[in-house]
Amino acid sequence: MKWGAFATGELTEAQNTFEKEKKEDKIIQALPHHLVLHLLNQSFSNQGQIKIQYQAKDKLTEVYGFVSEFINNQVRVKSTDKIYLISIEQIVNIS
Repeated sequence: MKWGAFATGELTEAQNTFEKEKKEDKIIQALPHHLVLHLLNQSFSNQGQIKIQYQAKDKLTEVYGFVSEFINNQVRVKSTDKIYLISIEQIVNIS
């Protein structure tokens, strides 16, 4: 009983570390380039909201928003709070 609080804290920390590593270890199968371009173009044409997952600095990031324009090899996505400029090569998944 005396050491229970310490054991619970260590267990919680170990579980959090395990979950974080499990998320980082996922093998991400990226969509083909032509499909990414098609989905981005479809969202731009229909002004439909999409969810983009992209890989930046060894981190998988999700953005919800609308495609507003294409600039060189990047896409500008407007979300409710921010505007993102994402390289098309970094996009892993779109839904």
